[in-house]
Amino acid sequence: MNLFIITAVILTLLAVALVITPLLRATDDGHRAPVAASIVACLLPAAVLAMYLFIGSPDWSAPATTAMPGEISTLADDLEARLRSEPGDAEGWLLLGRTYVQLQRVADSRRAFRQALAITPSVEAKLGVAEADILLDRENLGRDAGRLVEEVLRVDPDNPKALFYGGMVSMVRNDVSTFRDRWQRLLAMSPPEHIRAVIEAQLGMTDTPQESMPASTSGPADSPAAGINVNVSVAAALAGRIGPDAVIYLVARATGRPGPPVAVVRHSANVLPTQLTLSDKNAMLPDRLLSTLARVQLIARVSNSGEPTAQPGDLYGEAEWPAPDTDAGGISIVIDRLVE
Repeated sequence: MNLFIITAVILTLLAVALVITPLLRATDDGHRAPVAASIVACLLPAAVLAMYLFIGSPDWSAPATTAMPGEISTLADDLEARLRSEPGDAEGWLLLGRTYVQLQRVADSRRAFRQALAITPSVEAKLGVAEADILLDRENLGRDAGRLVEEVLRVDPDNPKALFYGGMVSMVRNDVSTFRDRWQRLLAMSPPEHIRAVIEAQLGMTDTPQESMPASTSGPADSPAAGINVNVSVAAALAGRIGPDAVIYLVARATGRPGPPVAVVRHSANVLPTQLTLSDKNAMLPDRLLSTLARVQLIARVSNSGEPTAQPGDLYGEAEWPAPDTDAGGISIVIDRLVE
């Protein structure tokens, strides 16, 4: 931030100098324009400041969006290398966390935000850790991620991101009234149109008393709205690699689109083979629902460590919905590959 301001001041002064120099230089008849030069010298910096304040005020700490992903990744690596020698730089860790979010490296962003949180328990650090935890495993809404969101709401009750995730935390706890209060307040903040549509839809669903709400929306047996039934089994050659405490993650991603998973289900791996179901109830974010997708990439992964991100030694298999051979029995995934 300081470097940007210094650079801007220097460039503005140079611009002023270039403009007023001709006005102060005597013409052939000996005339100068000191009054005009003074006016320009005062108005030009003011105009620059006004353009910054009213036309564009960038986020100083955010990485430049015009850079290519490879360039941003290199900058992130350089920043992390510096932070290893200066681990007490909380602002540096926050910047690294934001950069990893832009690169969609969620696990790395969580690690950076946790470093910042250990130094200074700021609102941004808490929300950064909570958001990453929720994106990696939706069940974290009922764990530490939910606790961090509640801590933020106690000190910053009108924080939009905290209200967004706080509403999700409330729904996990079956506290419909708190959910409605938080998302109605969020709705009053004029969110983007696609977010507004999701909020209004979710609020409309909770108009129905909770005890009489349907278990799922209507639709074909194997549609994203009703739930995608997935038969998961493991190849005989890999069955011996499954540890006693291993878990299965069934992940749905939008085919051909980068970003975090659309929906995730977590289950013990000692039940293989088994059938798991993914639906909008398992969505990671309310504005990214299975029911809005025409094609879904499905990944079944056995994690011996229990970590939601893929680790060497994990086992996995893949399929795509809708598949040509889809029937009432659902889609089948055979876990037959090893994460290197």
